[in-house]
Amino acid sequence: MLRFVVLQELDREPCHGYELIKRLTERSGGIYSPSPGMIYPMLTMLEELGLVLVTESGNKRRYSLTDRGKDFLDENRALTQAVAERLEALAKDDWENMRRHLQGLRDAVHERVAVAHGQRQVVARLEEILENALKQVRNL
Repeated sequence: MLRFVVLQELDREPCHGYELIKRLTERSGGIYSPSPGMIYPMLTMLEELGLVLVTESGNKRRYSLTDRGKDFLDENRALTQAVAERLEALAKDDWENMRRHLQGLRDAVHERVAVAHGQRQVVARLEEILENALKQVRNL
């Protein structure tokens, strides 16, 4: 399935391998980030199949679709589109879940602060929990 997404990205615009990794990561909302160990062998295979053309640009390799690659994409457009839509849906679903969790956390904190009015220990503990959570998220 990765080959279809890679070909679709190269159809949008030729790019270097690292750029391709970034674009796929962004497209999935960070849910899927292919490793160089997956992307570069895939690009080599696609080149060997005649679907991708590689041009040297300094010390970087730029990948673009060949006519054969475009034909392959056209022949498999329905599958390629389904894979792309699923990748984008994963990103959307995760962001929606994340927003719901963040809203729930915000509401719970507001409730506890309102109930704990004047109870400095409770407010201090909430601050500690939130600071720790923030550190953990940043260190992922």
